[in-house]
Amino acid sequence: MSTATLPEGFADLLPFTDWCLASETERNIHRHTVGMPRILAFRDAILPRVDDIVAYLERNRLEDMPESDLPLMHMLLSLAEIAPAIEFYNQPAVIDGYDSRRFAAEENFVLRPAL
Repeated sequence: MSTATLPEGFADLLPFTDWCLASETERNIHRHTVGMPRILAFRDAILPRVDDIVAYLERNRLEDMPESDLPLMHMLLSLAEIAPAIEFYNQPAVIDGYDSRRFAAEENFVLRPAL
C-alpha cells in the first residue's frame, strides 16, 4: 500500500493512494496489475472529485507546485491512464494489441512549446 499523503480536503481518496504514481510507466504497470474491479472503484471515487482536484492544483503553476500536492496530481494522471481501459476495452489491456509494458515511456518528455 502507498504511503502517499493527500492535501486536506481529499481524505475520501486516501484508500486510492496506490494510484499516486509519479511516472507513466508506473501508472501503466499498475493499471495492468490491479484488475478491473480496482480500476472501476478508483474511477468511481475520483471522477466526482475531478473539478475539486483541478481547482486545488490550479492554485500554483506546475513549476511551483509544492511537493505535498504532487500525489494528488499523480492521482489525476492515473485517471487519464485508466480511461482507455474503461472507455474502450473494458479490461486493463488493449484488446488484440501489443503489451504496452514492452515499451519504455520517455518520462522526461514535455508536451509544450519551448519558450
